[in-house]
Amino acid sequence: MASLALRLAANLQIAMNTPAITVEALPAGYGDCLLISCPVGARTWRLLIDTGPDECLPALVERLKAIPLNAQGRRRIDLAVISHMDHDHIGGAARLFADTSLKLEFGDVWFNAPNRPVARGVREGIGLAAVLGADARGLPWNLAYGGQDVVTGPDLFGEVPRKRGEPRITLLSPTRLTLDELYRVWAKELPKVKVPPDPAPLATTRSALDVEALARSVTPEDRAPANGSSIAFLLEHRGATALLTADAFPSVLQRALAALAASRRETLPWTLDFMKLSHHGSQANTTNTLLDTIRAPRVLVSTSGAIFGHPDQVGIARVIARGPQGSEIWFNFKTTRTEVWAPESIQARYGYVARFPAAAGSITTIHLPAKV
Repeated sequence: MASLALRLAANLQIAMNTPAITVEALPAGYGDCLLISCPVGARTWRLLIDTGPDECLPALVERLKAIPLNAQGRRRIDLAVISHMDHDHIGGAARLFADTSLKLEFGDVWFNAPNRPVARGVREGIGLAAVLGADARGLPWNLAYGGQDVVTGPDLFGEVPRKRGEPRITLLSPTRLTLDELYRVWAKELPKVKVPPDPAPLATTRSALDVEALARSVTPEDRAPANGSSIAFLLEHRGATALLTADAFPSVLQRALAALAASRRETLPWTLDFMKLSHHGSQANTTNTLLDTIRAPRVLVSTSGAIFGHPDQVGIARVIARGPQGSEIWFNFKTTRTEVWAPESIQARYGYVARFPAAAGSITTIHLPAKV
């Protein structure tokens, strides 16, 4: 009995020392591509969120090749989420799903696209296969939602069915309203998926960083229909919590998180272990109202700053002003936009830690420890 107790204690210690959630942010240019891993018994449960633009695909393919083959000779992704139809999130998706050499199998693929004409005469580009490529016809599509749209319900959030021991997922975005806003302009938005936008002039970087003044800035919120359709959710496993936001509207996230916290009798601000900033740290998505709802000691900014010049200084200042002392801000690119937050004097003054990739083009890896 004593030896059994020792073995159980040793196994428990190993389990506690193993990260509950590992977030890998690939160098996805100005977009998002996250690979998330959770230990479930003797295997690893994996979640892929977005593919980034075309330029990210080689790095993603190399990373996926490192996933061991299972007993069926396949590399399993339990859930792939294509959060919304912007090029910087979906650009590599069609080629990835068509790459048979990777031997990928998917437990489920979440992507919202109309499966019927949305306007008279509009039949081009309707449905999953039309956006992700012909090979997508063989993919599981929104199985957790019975093949229907992935949307929240009247409670403003939605618990996703799961198998025993697997991570808990609570959907926070999109709402039926925000998704229908995209469907109304689907034909107009569809051509943008395969064509990257032209670079926009970058906003001038301020030389002096006054975090308090920047955080107080009044800025408009995001209203882009594609961003409003983002699939965003809370991922929980073995006590660790990760808020995965894509480009979701801050007002939608705030209301959903407040409703979810109330249902669980959590006091606001609700402390979560990790948050990926919505829309790459845009000031239109990183609002004080949202940040007053949650606290996250680890924050990820996924962007090279190309095309749109993210992250905005106002967005990062709000994170610092409302974050806990010693919070970590992880940037998966070191650029002129992110280096302004690197000086140790600024970090010490405002009580945060800036993290940058070990080398240009490397994967940024964040481990969230188990608590139970």
